[in-house]
Amino acid sequence: MPPIHVVVAQRDPGLTDNLVRSMQKQFLDLETVNSTGDFRDTMIRRRTPLAIVDLELVDFSQLGELCHEFPSTAFVCIHRLADDTMWAQSLAAGAVDCCFASDLPSILYASERYVAHKQANAKPAA
Repeated sequence: MPPIHVVVAQRDPGLTDNLVRSMQKQFLDLETVNSTGDFRDTMIRRRTPLAIVDLELVDFSQLGELCHEFPSTAFVCIHRLADDTMWAQSLAAGAVDCCFASDLPSILYASERYVAHKQANAKPAA
């Protein structure tokens, strides 16, 4: 996967540190936030192609608003108790996947699928 910029929105700073340490080699730049206001401000400023969002920080209505406001960003939702219902609600809101917060391989796989899809659908320069 080519290096990309990512925003990680996680409620718990301790979990954020573990997630960031695990993902540093896969992404060019990781920016972390731990509040909804900071997340929106960061998304406006950075316009990153990927956001990893803790569903304990952002609810489904906020997620839907974010997906609508930032359509070129892939939102991968995470939750410590992710289940099929959360997955379905996340996709319905516009996210590309919902994974356990501790499931780094699934988070990275969802990210890779998004990047590959974007590259395959990118229009060549004329």
